[in-house]
Amino acid sequence: MKEEDGSFIGAGGVEIFWRCWLPDTIRAVCIICHGLGEHSGRYAQVAADLGVKDLASFALDHRGHGRSGGKRGHVNSFSEFLSDLDTFRRQVEERFAELPRFLIGHSMGGLIAARYAEGHGTGLSGLILSSAALRVDVDAPAIKLALGRLFSKLLPSLTMSNELDPNLISRDRKVVEEYINDPLVHDRVSARWFTEFTAAIEEVQEHANDISIPVLVMQSGDDELVAPRGAQEFSDRLTVEDGALKVWEGFYHEMFNEVERDKPVSFMIEWIEKHLD
Repeated sequence: MKEEDGSFIGAGGVEIFWRCWLPDTIRAVCIICHGLGEHSGRYAQVAADLGVKDLASFALDHRGHGRSGGKRGHVNSFSEFLSDLDTFRRQVEERFAELPRFLIGHSMGGLIAARYAEGHGTGLSGLILSSAALRVDVDAPAIKLALGRLFSKLLPSLTMSNELDPNLISRDRKVVEEYINDPLVHDRVSARWFTEFTAAIEEVQEHANDISIPVLVMQSGDDELVAPRGAQEFSDRLTVEDGALKVWEGFYHEMFNEVERDKPVSFMIEWIEKHLD
């Protein structure tokens, strides 16, 4: 496959990095939104799998992540993520206006993708969510949560560790070690990111019935980084006729990087192929 990368100017003048993987023959295009603290480069294998089926992949590094600009783990407003994604989508569509286009989001990227589809899904052929952050069980003292909200107003860009355990991303030790040693992976989140993130979760659940395109919600059954019940809640709120929920029992958070990753990847590709017409 041919690989390309580039950048564009996102909301507020922040430079956003992107990359793509293009097979020789292209039947459809997939736009990938990565999760918290990671970057688009971690989806090279998914892109290769999609490429075998003549599906091109485009992925951006969200602001504050990977090779994009912005303070690590910080966002002034969740709408900035959505604006960047919209700009990226429009650029992709300029190149492949006649081809079906699918939006794929993992974890925080799943939240971004779902929230985007609720307001801007027209023209997309489908939305695919992988262990999306549709509900997170925040295990923190009330005083800490209150301080987080206070700092969001007074010191919005103050960052701290996200306290996520990398051992919970996959049962594959190689994946975990590569994640830990990846220089483009970080564990920072800002006070403003936290309040915007939690507010977006409530909004995405409330507006699930605004989605009008086919939806595939895939959730890892043994996920301890997002609450699996969020996928069920979201699916229950969908009113689109073509909506499906698939739970991968025994899988950790990153289903596309799990020991049996071929199962969810194949399931996703089959779903995409059913929606090419």
